[in-house]
Amino acid sequence: MSLALFRPKDRSGCTPIAYFHALARLSIEGVVIVEPRDMFVSVGYFDDTEAVVDVERCESLGLPLIRREVGGGPVLLGPGQVFYNLVLHKDDLRVPRSILKAYEEFSVPIIKTYRRLGVETEFKAVNDLVVASSKKKISGQGAADIGEMFCFVGAILNEFNTSLMAQVIKVPDEKFRDKLQKTLEENVTSVKKETGTQKDPTEVERALIEELGAHFGGFEERELPKEVVDLAREIEGELRSDEQLFAPRTRRYNTLRVREGVYFRPGLYKAVGGLIRSKVVVQDGVIREITLSGDFSLSPKAMIVELERAFVGVPFKKSAVIEAAEMAIESNSIDIPGVSAADLAEAIVGDDQGA
Repeated sequence: MSLALFRPKDRSGCTPIAYFHALARLSIEGVVIVEPRDMFVSVGYFDDTEAVVDVERCESLGLPLIRREVGGGPVLLGPGQVFYNLVLHKDDLRVPRSILKAYEEFSVPIIKTYRRLGVETEFKAVNDLVVASSKKKISGQGAADIGEMFCFVGAILNEFNTSLMAQVIKVPDEKFRDKLQKTLEENVTSVKKETGTQKDPTEVERALIEELGAHFGGFEERELPKEVVDLAREIEGELRSDEQLFAPRTRRYNTLRVREGVYFRPGLYKAVGGLIRSKVVVQDGVIREITLSGDFSLSPKAMIVELERAFVGVPFKKSAVIEAAEMAIESNSIDIPGVSAADLAEAIVGDDQGA
């Protein structure tokens, strides 16, 4: 069965990233292929915006901020990147049962697209595409549930500005920014860097559409319905609002009065599936409040709340946290690829308590 192919005419602002959200909320299946006209910064659904992005610097650079309803970390988006955003019903037989399997299967046509553009790539778990020879990252992908729909999103990096990316990431001290830029340049690449030539956007789109079409049984190109366009513009405003950018995933404890037996612990741990940040309030050796954020993938994404609740009232010990995490993941059917219960315990407890 062929899928609808949409190539939006309005590519301004942050709208390009809002189209697949609109399709999902309206339960419309299809693929959106679009290259943004303007630069902007997108943070992941579970990101603590102020912890990962230099908000003031983004404002000074004139770069809008928007939160997407897909996991992963902060990323600079704009011209030189051709988005491929796939929206399918969760019960569609083409949708694998696990996020990791979806990343792997849906990466196949993207790998073929890069090959046609002159770059040999390969899938690297959990959700990256890397250049086969150098292992440099050339595409980051995301997947999430929005309503009754499954969304798989990514971009062909025809060109990528690592210097500007380094400017917008939050660093503990400006001395770290040069190191960050060097690290990005050494580990992230693009078609232009790999081949010496930036491909014509029409060539990139044509290759992408043909390979995705072959994989998913063909496309029927259509114009985006007016209701989708209108909703996308509404969603753009919604996801750029302070309410979405800074809450509720970024709850703060700066008004908490710390006293004997009560303390706040920020945690950070890098798992295979992504970076995990935790903010924990512990009282008398028991977790009383907790927030988890980071660039991991988790589905259904609403279950992040249940996962957090599972730790409230649990002793602040690794063994207890691991047990609570295992029970929560199993009882709520949470899919969090590359992140184990032990990884969560490292982020939450770290070395503060024994096993």
